[in-house]
Amino acid sequence: MNFEQEAIMKEMATCMVVVFLVGTGAVAADDAAALKSLQAEDWTVPGIEMKLKRIEAGSFTMGSPGGEIGRREDEVQHTVKISKPFYMGVYEVTQRQFYKLMMPPDYDYEIWRFKRGPIHDGAAFCYRYPRGGGLINGPGAVGGDRTDLNPMECVTWKRACEFCRKLTEIERKAGRLPEGYVYRLPTEAEWEYACRAGTTGPYNVECDVTQLGSIHQFAWVAPFSWTSFGTRAVGDNRKPNAWGLYDMHGNVYEWCLDWYRPYEKGEAVDPTGPAEGTEKVIRGGCFAGVDKGDKKRHDAKDLEEQVHPFLRSAARYRVPPSISSYAILGFRMVLAPGKVISNR
Repeated sequence: MNFEQEAIMKEMATCMVVVFLVGTGAVAADDAAALKSLQAEDWTVPGIEMKLKRIEAGSFTMGSPGGEIGRREDEVQHTVKISKPFYMGVYEVTQRQFYKLMMPPDYDYEIWRFKRGPIHDGAAFCYRYPRGGGLINGPGAVGGDRTDLNPMECVTWKRACEFCRKLTEIERKAGRLPEGYVYRLPTEAEWEYACRAGTTGPYNVECDVTQLGSIHQFAWVAPFSWTSFGTRAVGDNRKPNAWGLYDMHGNVYEWCLDWYRPYEKGEAVDPTGPAEGTEKVIRGGCFAGVDKGDKKRHDAKDLEEQVHPFLRSAARYRVPPSISSYAILGFRMVLAPGKVISNR
């Protein structure tokens, strides 16, 4: 086959793909028109290559039943309706994505890696401590390989919102946003709805919670050890939930939009939490989920009780929004109805 014949064959193949997509109603992941009309099932944000999945509108039972192990009193079950579709990050926001948007293009990451970088610049934990001199000395610690495919952490709530604001401005200017939609943190209800993906149990996948290996199929949780403690690359060798989202359990906690308060009784539609408060909700648990403790305590029931509480779909935790030093706390974005939260 000569060059001209090969070119013709490639063109024919491309046409066949286009015909197939049109004929089946499928939408390409880079189809901005489909995104603007909320028809795209997938979307990859240009520039930072962040993958999003469309989450359909619907209703679910938020909270946990009384008999769920590790349940807390603020998880009272109630019906929640999500009235409009939204898009959610397939993965937690990575350090690579965060730095690319938030730091100057000429920032010297290699030098930064070996010195104590400023927290207010959004420096993740693994960049802030030189080898042998920090709290973490394992293979994922500083001074070793770059870990910018790991989730962003040590980031305040406002800093996470600023990331969302900047991305909204860029994408709005490019004309790629649906009317009335912005990039922002998920509400607590959106987070749990997307996490559960139609499930009603403690986790969004079936697993044997007495076996850490079973949990590791979908969640990164580390035994409390100075040699293995730390985050892992987002989604790495882990299963997604039924809606294609990774790390909804484990790796890092994720900031939510809401101020914290115990749930109110009755059905809610698109709840956003109280108008003010002192602590923001965080969800999903983190890698620091298992206490090695005394090996004699590691019977099946004990392991279940150790791993379970904050990894569960319904589990809630809260921290002040100014927290900037938690290596266990990051965020995930949604493209959803709302308004930009500005720090200006």
